Amino acid sequence: MDVSQDGLVLVVSVLPIAWLVVALAVVKMKAWQATLSALSLAAALSLAFFPSSLPAAKMPGVVASGVAFALCPICLLVFAALFTYAVTVESGAMDVIRKGLGGISDDRRVIALLIAWAFGNFMEGMAGFGSAVAIPSAMLVGMGFDPVKSVLMCLVANTTPTAFGSVGVPLMTLALESGSEAMSLAWTTALLQCAITMAGPVLVLLVLDGFRALRGMWRMVVVVDLSFIVPWLITARYVGCELPNVVGGICAMLAVGLSCRCGGISGAGAQLRAWAPFGLVVAILGVNAVLPASVKAHLTPGALVLAAGFAGGLVQRVPVKRLLAVLCRTVASYWPAFATICFVLALARVMGASGMTSAMADALVAATGRAYPFASTAVGALGGFVTGSGTSSSVLFGRLQADTAVAISVSPELLAAANIMGAGIGKMICPQSIAIGSAAAGLVGAESRLFKAAFPWFAGVLLAASVLTGLAALCRA
Repeated sequence: MDVSQDGLVLVVSVLPIAWLVVALAVVKMKAWQATLSALSLAAALSLAFFPSSLPAAKMPGVVASGVAFALCPICLLVFAALFTYAVTVESGAMDVIRKGLGGISDDRRVIALLIAWAFGNFMEGMAGFGSAVAIPSAMLVGMGFDPVKSVLMCLVANTTPTAFGSVGVPLMTLALESGSEAMSLAWTTALLQCAITMAGPVLVLLVLDGFRALRGMWRMVVVVDLSFIVPWLITARYVGCELPNVVGGICAMLAVGLSCRCGGISGAGAQLRAWAPFGLVVAILGVNAVLPASVKAHLTPGALVLAAGFAGGLVQRVPVKRLLAVLCRTVASYWPAFATICFVLALARVMGASGMTSAMADALVAATGRAYPFASTAVGALGGFVTGSGTSSSVLFGRLQADTAVAISVSPELLAAANIMGAGIGKMICPQSIAIGSAAAGLVGAESRLFKAAFPWFAGVLLAASVLTGLAALCRA
């Protein structure tokens, strides 16, 4: 059977994704149940319609590879982040942190920008894999923000940082898959994403309280934007893809603090102890970022964050027995989120190995022709939605984007950059991100509510990014 010419195969390929959307948004199934059912459907359809691409004998191995990748590094890192936050709650440090942040500003809008945007971008650059949603969401909820809005602000803020997340892994992977040079691709990506990135702080405030949140905040928005964007662009241009988020996030956090009328924060020693777990995460991951590749190959961000959480708990004088109890409670509380991540990564592997994902993307290319650049971001968004990973989306569609660019005489780097930008936007509504955010905010079981809340923001940002990519392709033609 020639799957590239068979319309039935295209319909079959779409069914698992269509069912997943219906299961989450209409049936309102729990995320782990929805993703498990979608995985089962994809496996059955693959065996029936794609037996030559994915024989039955290989199916267990493909599913197992997806689950293994989900468990480590993704689930391990998410678990470590949630444990680190739980330690600060157990020790009472979160109350101290709230009081300290009150010394920076009593304006909740400033706190939202500081944590969801500046700190979130920093965490995406350092660790990625959900940490930029899990940790900031948990912190915002701990400071009294609405749980749904807390997660939504972090999901919106976490779109464009995906490209430079995890110390540049998604972009380095994309460079290999698309045949681009990493430094040049980093600069092209930064330029393409610049306008959407600059809109990030405004979108965070709109999520928080609509247009009312912007009143009297334009000066702070400009400060936050410029303090992030300028060093972010410079780092992407002259250093590469590893550190733009990290450098930009640090500069933005410092700018927010310096811009506020701080009279000084009392109890500096208590504040240092309270921030110890998060500070150790930053320090350990920072050291890891500059280690030789041969050393980093034996370390995982999740294990490092977990070690930082334990060390932070000891600094906060939490006995080892209580730390172990917190560890067990974290597993018991958040296993549905971890199950969701495992099922969605296995789904991505099955769809990729069987050819379902390629069939959907090929059909999109055939339908759009030379107007494809306007749709290229949507292809990346499809990868981000299905896999929840900028890296995985790069693997799925990086070569497709480059080959299509050559066929229609467009810059391969531009469409590769569009792919990773789309992947970040797709992550806004992917089951993995929804599961991570709901787990961090104590909203396990409310995933369908979060999906519905995030979808309009996803659609708006995707539309803007698609238009920008199409216009950039026309300008380069």
